[in-house]
Amino acid sequence: MNTLDDSTRRRELRTAAARLFRKVGYPQATVRDIAKAVGMQSGSIFYYFKTKEDILVEVMNEGMRQFIEAACVAMDEATPPRMKLRTLLVRHLMTLHSRNNDELAVVLSEWRSLSARSRRHVVAQRDEVEAAWNRVLQELAQAHLISGDIAILRLAILGAANWSLQWYDKKGKLSIDELADQLLDLFVPTPARRT
Repeated sequence: MNTLDDSTRRRELRTAAARLFRKVGYPQATVRDIAKAVGMQSGSIFYYFKTKEDILVEVMNEGMRQFIEAACVAMDEATPPRMKLRTLLVRHLMTLHSRNNDELAVVLSEWRSLSARSRRHVVAQRDEVEAAWNRVLQELAQAHLISGDIAILRLAILGAANWSLQWYDKKGKLSIDELADQLLDLFVPTPARRT
């Protein structure tokens, strides 16, 4: 097989695995199920991945890559800290609710399925995303727009945004921008709205 075929097949396997891990959970998904989803014999997967966990790591790497990319774009777009946070929220939500978001859902749901060795690698990527959020929140704190523990605030904002994967409907009454505005107003109200 040539390299193009190999990379295409790995991507197909990763996509099928992500869909399956999201649907039934990593522990319940089998290598045979993943292989079947792409029309392959189960033993053939091991040409591309050494273990089932290696597939999970690649799925999570792709999800984290998308979150990192969204954070980098947001950091480049806005300048005032509140607008920067809004842009970060919009980009995060757009990425989370993109059409092909199985990898992102797996990132949020399967942390406990990773071994300690694999978790260290994925945590390094998570730290990169969190660093962008921390920078924006520190700017907001320096501008006296927020107070308190930045780490707790970051976890609360990301928790609220990530949980929208469970309830948000793109065809519903809120657009991604409106959802971001609502979250922004909850966590960083404009000075006129403060009590």
